[in-house]
Amino acid sequence: MKRILQTYLEKQYNDGNLLFLGDVKEIIDILDDIKTEYLYKSDFHGLYHSQKVCFFAYLIGKHENLSNDDMRILLDAARYHDIGRKSDYEEDLHGLISAREIDKVIKYENPLDMYYLKAIVESHAHDDSSDLKVFGNWLEEEKNDNLLLKRNIEDMNVERFLKLSDILKDADALDRLRFRNCPAVLDEKYLRKEYSKKLIKLSEVINNFYHKVYVEEEYNKMKDKYAGNEFDKVICYHSVGFDFFKALSILKNGILSHYNATRNNINISRNFNGNNGEFWISVVNADSNAENKEAYDKYVKNGISFLCYANELVDGVSRPKDNGSCEPRISDEYHDEKFVFDKIPVEHIQHLMIPRHLYNEDIRKLPYLYCNSQYELIKMSINNYLNEIEEYCNIKINRNEFDSLLNELKDIQLKFNNMPRGEAIRVTNEYFSKINEIKQGLNEKIQNWMQIGFAELLNKKFTDVITLKEVITYILRKANIDYTFIDDNENIKNDFLTENDLPFYKDDDSYLFRFSSFDLNKNTNHQNKTL
Repeated sequence: MKRILQTYLEKQYNDGNLLFLGDVKEIIDILDDIKTEYLYKSDFHGLYHSQKVCFFAYLIGKHENLSNDDMRILLDAARYHDIGRKSDYEEDLHGLISAREIDKVIKYENPLDMYYLKAIVESHAHDDSSDLKVFGNWLEEEKNDNLLLKRNIEDMNVERFLKLSDILKDADALDRLRFRNCPAVLDEKYLRKEYSKKLIKLSEVINNFYHKVYVEEEYNKMKDKYAGNEFDKVICYHSVGFDFFKALSILKNGILSHYNATRNNINISRNFNGNNGEFWISVVNADSNAENKEAYDKYVKNGISFLCYANELVDGVSRPKDNGSCEPRISDEYHDEKFVFDKIPVEHIQHLMIPRHLYNEDIRKLPYLYCNSQYELIKMSINNYLNEIEEYCNIKINRNEFDSLLNELKDIQLKFNNMPRGEAIRVTNEYFSKINEIKQGLNEKIQNWMQIGFAELLNKKFTDVITLKEVITYILRKANIDYTFIDDNENIKNDFLTENDLPFYKDDDSYLFRFSSFDLNKNTNHQNKTL
């Protein structure tokens, strides 16, 4: 954070591009003084979050002309408001636990200030409607502790508490933009101070700049650790659902991590903000002796997949013990999910595969939106589909027909994200039912435009059935990909598998395979082919 402020904010504010209330050196010193050993160890709620919340609290506090005592209380609360966390998930009790533990870190001569500090730290984890109750609870505890004289108790000012609480909550909310396409999106109507709303753009800029610096530094660490490994031909699957255009990109560029694609100006959509982070490709272990096949059963058996050779399959790790770790995460749901660092080159991709039961499926019946329920990811996925259909199929799409459903999805998600935890738990099933209903409506619109686009390319009528087989055949042909087709003759397929010693799972629902001419042992340059 210090580097970010020094290299970016100082220049921006000194150039007059953004209004800065206060002194850059002062806030840098405050942020450098955070006692990191007390913080919750997390990417999302650890050091960098505490620094940014403190920074936003500083700006709002300066704008509100807080007294020195109030500014000290506010900034201490901002720095240590999450020390009681036990997880990154929303939990009402973490505010109270943080308040109970904060006197291990902060000592005030005036015990009255300590109670304000504890009260606003607890309140940050509650809905505004609970603020007065929180204040009353601490007031009652103050009486029971018998540490203050009666006249000191009478000096407890609820307006002072509410003002500090509002600022801390706004500062905390302003850093929601760090989640980058996660459900914790920020809506300015939930901010309490008008000045806080003016800081939304700054929060976006800060988080984008921080993210860029952060991933560059972490990439170099990961590259030294993983990129130099000797190639040992480990086999894995990588599934792309029914994203024909992502399949095309892979045939041209290889399978890329998000960071690799970004630094090479290649646009790829993300369907999950999951375990693979910035630097990792999520794959499925292709070992036929693997005990677990959850990801294989859900994704490889139900979409377009590639069989690849990789340098190394890396296991996910549990939540990192230090802030900023970019190791892949252990999957709670898919125990056969593994990870490949940065890139699988085109020449390491051996086969394109399609499940037999879907081979002749009508493309108007395919699930294109297989991403999770996050509004930003769904919107991004839809935009990518529409852009690709327009460009590749040379048609113009009316995007307005998607707007009402997308806006409804966003509003429902914002409302749900801002509910008190107890209420959110009660309506969770109803919420996801409505989200899935909207996703289904959006998917039907994508199905329709896929049909229009590929009917144009294949010289068919809109009413004609277009199968997955026809689309894949067209893509491979237009991409100048040489392939061998293994049909449903089991003897031919089994001879092929035996000859090539490929460790496929032995499923009753066997597959049809399309094999490209890519060969790991051939000196071919497929990257230069034009799609």
